[in-house]
Formats: sequence, structure tokens, C-alpha cells
Amino acid sequence: MEKLKMGEFKIDSDDSIIQQMKEALYACPNVLKRCKQMGMTDEVIDDNIIKIYEYVRDVNYCRKCPGLKMCKKDNAYLNTTFTYSNNIVETQLVPCKELLKRVSFERQFTVKDFPDEWLDARVSDYDELVRTNQKNGNNPIIKAMEALTFYELNKETRWVYMRGGNRTGKSHLAATMVIDLAKKEIKGKVPICFIDFSKRVRELNDLSRKNQDEFKKKLDLYSTVPVLVIDGFGQEFRSDYIRDAIVNEIISSRSNKQLFTIFTSNFSLREIEVLYACNNEAGAIMSKQMVKTIKAMCTKEIEFGDIPLFE
Repeated sequence: MEKLKMGEFKIDSDDSIIQQMKEALYACPNVLKRCKQMGMTDEVIDDNIIKIYEYVRDVNYCRKCPGLKMCKKDNAYLNTTFTYSNNIVETQLVPCKELLKRVSFERQFTVKDFPDEWLDARVSDYDELVRTNQKNGNNPIIKAMEALTFYELNKETRWVYMRGGNRTGKSHLAATMVIDLAKKEIKGKVPICFIDFSKRVRELNDLSRKNQDEFKKKLDLYSTVPVLVIDGFGQEFRSDYIRDAIVNEIISSRSNKQLFTIFTSNFSLREIEVLYACNNEAGAIMSKQMVKTIKAMCTKEIEFGDIPLFE
């Protein structure tokens, strides 16, 4: 008789697959122990082996969890469990622990202006990138590790400012940092905003003319959220009003409250100072003060250079 493959079983007959399920159960003592503690007799176990085996299979697979992104189960992100009452075994699917963790830390992102696939980013991923992307001394991945080291040492007290060209990995690294904060609950379960600064400044500028209540609400959020990433700093539309009423308001408020902030930018702080002067003497003074505040909180700029990390 030709063998058919079903899961990890080689099937010759129904009796053969049932026997293999039983062997899998007895090779999983924790599941067997649970069955016994629930009051199941050997006869009940035999009669319900197909249902119980679904749980055994999940336990064995999830013991070496590859992570949500790599989950290959038919019931991905779910776990089979079972109950026993009145000689009846019932199975049900419940969210797996990794999914619950993901949902928990995702909820911390009040604003998330980055792709969903970045949610799987891990600080440890950069160790592998170092091994595979060491091209030269100005390699952005080396600068990324410098930024990570600075972040790990100073995340309670210092801001992070990362300057580099397009596709040097600044935004991804910033997302990785705050995802790390969320997962480790380093600051507890606190709200986090990762904002595309050009998009959000444009939104605030529009609201300032159309809806003052909503403008104040959003401006207060960015000024007081415990963790903020300002992504693409300097690429936003700039004017005296935007500098003084929006950008400097966010920066000065966060500085006064000592709230953790990460900047990514294509521009150095010296260039930011020139850009935000807006070609007038009074603007130059305000811009200089704003940049001085950032420098005081960052203590250093981390320069990524212009070599793309992503081809």
C-alpha cells in the first residue's frame, strides 16, 4: 500500500496514525500529566486522542517558537487547548503568548508612522548585519551600532540624534530602539509616538487654522508623550510660525520635562539651525536657541554618512 504523508506521520492506515498520535502523547509527559490531573482515564484518552494530539502538536512546535513572522502552523498565531468535563473533551483555539505580547506592545504606539513589518525588528538583528555588511570604516551599520550603544547607555537621560543620507537605516534603527523599549517595558507600559515629522507638522499647521482644539490636543500629545521619535527632522515645511509655535514648542516642552526623544534627519544640527533661521535675523536667533536645546539633550550627533545600508 502506498504511503501518504500527513503532517509528520507516514500513514499506512487509520490504526497506524492513531498509534502514532498515542506515541506522540506519551513522548510529551507534561501533556500526559495534564490529562491525568484533569481526571482522564486511559480509556478517555484513547477515545479522544485525535483532539488531544492537536494540543500535543502545538506544544511541540511552540516549544521552539520561531517567532510570529516565521510561524508555519496551519493555525498560525493560535494555540490549541482543551477542557475535560462530564467525560467530554473539547478543544478550542486561543491566541498564542507571542501574539498577546505583540498586541500588548503595539498598543503602546499612539502614533506609528512606520511599516508593520518593522514590528518584528530586534536589537539583536544588528549583530548579524555587522557580520554581513562590514564594507568600510564609514559603514552605516557600524554607526548604527554606535547609536545603539549610546542608546543603551543613555536611554533614561539622553536624546538620540542620528544624521545620515537616504536609506542608511536611521528610521529602521529608531523604530528598533522604541520597539525594544516597548518589549522590555524599560519605562513601563508608556505611550510611544513614532511620527513622520513632515506629515505631522503639515497636519498640525492645517489644524492650527481649522480646528484649534484638535491642534492643541495633538501638539500636547507630541510635547508630553513619554517616548517620541521625530523621523525625518528638517524635511518638513518650515516657517517662522511652524518653528516657534510647533517645532520649538515640542522640543522645549520635552526638554523641560526630560522626556526621551529620538531624531532622525538628513541634516546635521548646524544645517538645521540654518534651515530654521528662515532667512531673517530674528529667526536665526530663535533657530539657534532651538538647536542649542537639542544639543544639550543629545550631547552628540551620531553621523551615519551617506552610504546606503539598503540597496
